[in-house]
Amino acid sequence: MKKIVHFSVVFFTIFYTNFVVANFVANEDYIVLDKPVKTITGAKIEVRELFWYYCPHCFNIEPLVQGWLKKLPATAEFVRQPAVFSKRWETGAFFYYVLEELGELDRLHSILFNAIHLHKTPLRGQKNFVNWLVKNGVDRAKANAVFESFSVRVKVNQSKLNTLKYQANGVPTFVVNGKYWVDIKHAGGEVRLFKIINHLIQKESK
Repeated sequence: MKKIVHFSVVFFTIFYTNFVVANFVANEDYIVLDKPVKTITGAKIEVRELFWYYCPHCFNIEPLVQGWLKKLPATAEFVRQPAVFSKRWETGAFFYYVLEELGELDRLHSILFNAIHLHKTPLRGQKNFVNWLVKNGVDRAKANAVFESFSVRVKVNQSKLNTLKYQANGVPTFVVNGKYWVDIKHAGGEVRLFKIINHLIQKESK
């Protein structure tokens, strides 16, 4: 009898989990883009995070993103993109692409979030940011050169265009394979957000 009860519980759990996952509703739990945006990850499913360094929600969700990335299937690839909704958003985009060009993203991405939100470091332009980089072991002349480089400016401008293409309303927003996007508001919470992202990855894997 105990074996039968145990089997029933397991079956119900699997059935209920699958039902919940399959019950996500397009344009309610996540948004379907009118026109898919070209991805950059080749055969892999692109999961793109639109974020802003000054956004407290992006800062709060970063540890969850790091935890989720440890379980990301081999069929998917994660891409970050600083969103640019207006002129004042450009600063955060410059910070990101400067770190990328310097090869310092892995080391300083989370530290930059902490500097802004935990330590309240005033980082509002090139001078402040370069001073911060120098304190974190980056050569001043190199940092200034990269900040003023043509390649960084091109990437910031591309972020502006991409932000419009994804039709997102704010950050953090996650775009799956250039076809769907989901945010905390539509998902109904951070935990459910990642369940929906995983669901969309599975959907695109079929």
